Amino acid sequence: MDQKTFELITLKNDAYRKIQNVMGTYAFMLTAAKYDDICELFTKKQSDVRVEMNWGVYDGYEGVKRCYSNYHKNEVTGPGVMAVHALSTPVIEIADDLKTAKAVWISPGHITGGMFSKDKAVKAHWAWMRYGCDFINEDGDWKIWHLHVYGMFMTPFDKSWVEIGDAHEMEPFPPEYAPDRPPTYSWAYSPERVTEYVPAPPKPYATFDFSEAF
Repeated sequence: MDQKTFELITLKNDAYRKIQNVMGTYAFMLTAAKYDDICELFTKKQSDVRVEMNWGVYDGYEGVKRCYSNYHKNEVTGPGVMAVHALSTPVIEIADDLKTAKAVWISPGHITGGMFSKDKAVKAHWAWMRYGCDFINEDGDWKIWHLHVYGMFMTPFDKSWVEIGDAHEMEPFPPEYAPDRPPTYSWAYSPERVTEYVPAPPKPYATFDFSEAF
């Protein structure tokens, strides 16, 4: 192995560790409802920064804040609320130019509260999803650029997802919580649907291709 290749592998390994830490921090902050701090994990320098939830896309850093510092901070918090979205099965690819990275995770978890129930009663649900994320390197700090949450199922803890399917009962959002546009992808488990290979794990790449952004 020549010196150049060795140095590239070393830098990619360091980036891999840092990106794992960014998303691990994101997951821990979710459990503690530290939503303002979550916003700080996202880039402020890229105008196309975004987060996509099951219900829609939040564009720009103002959209990121509307999602976390407005909606989550006011609705997914308080007594009886507990949100745990764990991270498993990471597949992370660092670009050869070391400027960006792409990654996916499967996220088994659970959520307790009234945010997804019309009667707002505190209820416990199993909530599984997948993450697809693009990251950007800003002076050695890795920031979330595009975060896409791909739903799998959410069901009451005492019911089978085969019986219930997706249990979201969300009312239309007021303007201060609303996404900027509809979701680009929507899938949830039902006995009539086939599980899709979305998001597919990233493959090694040289430089970022915007047509393949999450």
